[in-house]
Amino acid sequence: MADRADDDELYAGDEAWLAWFDLCAVKRCPADMASALRREVESAMYSRLIRLGFRREDVEGDDPVSFFDAYFQVKGAKDSPKPLKAYFAYRISAEGMRFRDFVCGTLFGSARGRVKDIVVDWIAANKGWKPRTVTCEDGRRRFTWENAGDEYVAEAEQPDVRDPAAFLDEGPIRAAVEGALEKTSLKTNVEKSKVALLSLATAMDISLTEPAILDGLGVGKSRAYKVKENVMKTLERELRKIEGTDDPLFGRILLEVCESSLDPATRGRLEGAV
Repeated sequence: MADRADDDELYAGDEAWLAWFDLCAVKRCPADMASALRREVESAMYSRLIRLGFRREDVEGDDPVSFFDAYFQVKGAKDSPKPLKAYFAYRISAEGMRFRDFVCGTLFGSARGRVKDIVVDWIAANKGWKPRTVTCEDGRRRFTWENAGDEYVAEAEQPDVRDPAAFLDEGPIRAAVEGALEKTSLKTNVEKSKVALLSLATAMDISLTEPAILDGLGVGKSRAYKVKENVMKTLERELRKIEGTDDPLFGRILLEVCESSLDPATRGRLEGAV
């Protein structure tokens, strides 16, 4: 209950986060919203920094809010060239997710929120280190830093063996996503690769009028919109049957599976459309 109370106290509010999604930066939001957003982002970033075994001084006084904004402006969902924020905006809309749940869970959740990846990149950018996960002799996975000096922490945040999420096997998630794509294909009579193409185009905010999309679908503009509406509604229903879809890891795997379902030529043209 304490975590929930802390979330309520720090949460900047739906209006503030809507402004952030629209304006792309905390400092561009209205002053009162910017202040609330900065307080929440700083709290989450510094809290995770400490959990990773570092101090504020270890990031050389860098503004965590500026790094947070930059991460979402330039970072894609792993290898996706489209900003990550566009993908999250799609997820929020498609799944009817409350902003509070997105911010306090998917984004800043204490267990596996995206904030961990953001802070790891923040440390790496300041230190010039490379984060790496290694498997120990006992089978446990340990997060370490490559080329970290002796005077610094060389390993960070040993996963709690009691937390199954810390050792999540991606295999079952990939299988579930593959299954959702296949079921959507069968129910809509649309090839699996085209289901994947539409999912990526939606997540990456690529217009259906792009030649890469129309050629990949093999239909005209008017037909493309009808196909997309049917496919995405069906796919969303299938994805809702899978547990853990609000987790950042799920989003990454979904995009990776969709990308792997495309032929190289279509994938290349899709990236060029962004």
